[in-house]
Amino acid sequence: MGTEEQMLAESIRTTISKTSDVLWRLLPLQPRSMEEAKEDPTDELIDLDCELSDYLKKLYRDVAILAERMQLPLLCRKISETFNEHRDTLTHVRNHFDEYLECPSFRDIRDVFNSIDVMIDGKDISSVAVLQNILENTRKILVNAGIPVPNSEKEIYAAVGKVLNYAFHDVIPQYSLPRPLKQYKPEFAIKSIKSLVEYKFARNENDLKLKVDELYTDTRGYVNDSGYSTFFAVIYCHDQYAHIEKVKREFQTSEIGPHWRIVLVHGGGAAQRAFNTEPRPSDDCEHEKI
Repeated sequence: MGTEEQMLAESIRTTISKTSDVLWRLLPLQPRSMEEAKEDPTDELIDLDCELSDYLKKLYRDVAILAERMQLPLLCRKISETFNEHRDTLTHVRNHFDEYLECPSFRDIRDVFNSIDVMIDGKDISSVAVLQNILENTRKILVNAGIPVPNSEKEIYAAVGKVLNYAFHDVIPQYSLPRPLKQYKPEFAIKSIKSLVEYKFARNENDLKLKVDELYTDTRGYVNDSGYSTFFAVIYCHDQYAHIEKVKREFQTSEIGPHWRIVLVHGGGAAQRAFNTEPRPSDDCEHEKI
């Protein structure tokens, strides 16, 4: 891959980030009623709409140039068709629960670029696979750290964070994703591979349902912007009361999109406690209940 293509791809990433920023600035200016919608737009709204239009046109132009330089004629045609489809509605947005704005023309060109970006930076694929492998081995990491049965979510990701720092040079713990109404704080951000990691600790089956609901909320905040495109949801279950395929189906029904990867880790909880505890009548009763 040539230097020019690398530089153009980096410029596109920057434009994507700036476009996302405009969308967040537009969010609080959206009309809240039919009466407000009928009012003339403010100067600030007009300026932001023009800024959004400029960035989107630049994105379509630059991604088309990149596809042409990489000799991808079918993708070039797709970009042209997509632009023509959105030409008259380029800056139209949809308000999602007052949490973020979705711009269909932005979403479509960003998805096209993501496909090219994988070809440009192939090392990301293997690096993301390394990250997933580490997350899937959360249980082993805890045992090696002398924590066979964790008591809190913080205890889990603190141990995992030490291992991540060996594998990646730019791990950011408790990364902040500012949003207009709420701040989202994934446990880890790894900018070099454009990945965020969110941990949830489920102590029992009922707790698992609550954690899944929390993740549904998170998926709305972790939209594919700010330079991050792969989001990991790691659910650490205290014991064997969850099946990965069942949990994945739960998330699929919520239409969270392809950018999320679900990792389910079984901790061995009750069995590990039984192994580490002297047998007593009360303990036996508890195990029968479990």
